[in-house]
Amino acid sequence: MQRVELGNYETYMLKEIMEQPDSLSQTMLGRIKDDKITLGGIQSYTKPLLDTKRIIIIGCGTSWHAGLVAEYFFEKYLKVPVEVEYASEFRYRFPIINEGDVVFVISQSGETADTLEATRIAKKKGAVVLGIVNAVGSSIARLTDEGCYLHAGPEIGVASTKAFTSQLMVLL
Repeated sequence: MQRVELGNYETYMLKEIMEQPDSLSQTMLGRIKDDKITLGGIQSYTKPLLDTKRIIIIGCGTSWHAGLVAEYFFEKYLKVPVEVEYASEFRYRFPIINEGDVVFVISQSGETADTLEATRIAKKKGAVVLGIVNAVGSSIARLTDEGCYLHAGPEIGVASTKAFTSQLMVLL
């Protein structure tokens, strides 16, 4: 496991705020070529994404907030209705998911229990499930149809900073 030092910063949160420009660079490193952006395996799902009648975005905490921002963007530019769901609520009701729906699951750790269970539900109901996670090889990354790793680096502070801005970069 990578050891994280405070360096000259008083708190991890301040350190991570200051690391955001570097983490955004890492998120996009190797993904821009010849004026095209490639976001992991998500590229192979361009057609289902453009043909879908509905997008559902699922996350918890800061990841849920990133989904709220993406909702406005997707509805404006894709002209598709978007629902943003809090994973801990989504998993305990009876969500209506149709085959052909596209579900984005967002998680910094890739191990958030509620988001992981929501991913299983969406897959079982036949949705195309795309993951956006920071942790390479995480449970959510392995369970989704395809996805995009953030490569934002480790976060120690309670409030997600680097992962949040990287999530926005990938979603928008």
